[in-house]
Amino acid sequence: GRHFRVGEHVLLRLLLVVLMCCLTLGLPGCSSSSDAPDLACSAVNHWSIPAAGKVIPAPRSVRFGPDNELFVLDNAGRVLVYSTQGKLLRQWEMPAYDVGKPEGICVLQDGRIAVTDTHYHRVVFFDREGSVVGMHGEHGRGPGQFVYPVAITQDDDENYYICEYGDNDRVQKFSVDGSLLLEFGSFGTKPGEFQRPSGVVWDDHQVFVADAINNRVQVFSDTGDFQQVLSWHEQLPSLHYPYDLILGQEGQLFAVEYGAGRVTEMSKSGQILSRWGKIGTAKGCLTTPWGLAIHPDGQLVVADTGNRRLVEIQR
Repeated sequence: GRHFRVGEHVLLRLLLVVLMCCLTLGLPGCSSSSDAPDLACSAVNHWSIPAAGKVIPAPRSVRFGPDNELFVLDNAGRVLVYSTQGKLLRQWEMPAYDVGKPEGICVLQDGRIAVTDTHYHRVVFFDREGSVVGMHGEHGRGPGQFVYPVAITQDDDENYYICEYGDNDRVQKFSVDGSLLLEFGSFGTKPGEFQRPSGVVWDDHQVFVADAINNRVQVFSDTGDFQQVLSWHEQLPSLHYPYDLILGQEGQLFAVEYGAGRVTEMSKSGQILSRWGKIGTAKGCLTTPWGLAIHPDGQLVVADTGNRRLVEIQR
């Protein structure tokens, strides 16, 4: 049937990516993937994803919200809400998910939960209990429209930024009421261009974008002006398919690398500070991770997508 073919295709793609990483990086199983300093942590825990029928889905996107709750988006079209101890508190489903599953989640300052409903070309807004309180967007390539919206973040003025891909790769900026303010970027490999912009962070009037397929992070002003591609330390490897990007408590950036099975901590100028993880299934390993969240206390949670689990890193 149709669902089996889609699932088989996704699994095959994940396996091919892992094989490619092992061949290109020389990573047998769960061996070390970097000579960078290790990210200091006191404990690592695994949290389970509840079954959807006979299937264990995989997490895709994670963000902390009020009251120490962690909001998780999985590939069964569900939003799962966890405590900081990994206890599942509640869950709800997207309005529709037959066409495809959403890929990005963000907790807005006003308490709403925003989900980039990727294959329905829109953003869906929920309250904290899962009731739909609004939708924004439609299919198209014009201003305020989307092909495949995939990531969302918000600035201090409550404007939000949405990354999209699908040969119309760009970032659009909206006011809190959904009015389009500006857009920047286009499809390509040159500075200021994107191939699957998959993660976005705002800080101090700068917008940092994880440009996944181009294996880099790019920096723009929040008025849409290109500033730089982050440079890398010459003696250390760069990023490999960065799929998500978050801001640390000390102003540093954390990226999760889908292609390298790791979390990378870096300065906002691009200096790599530490790394954690390697490709594999054992403790301390990740397989094609998609998302990353950080608690105000420093706790990291990774959407370990290929291993169908959440990984908590206590720092």
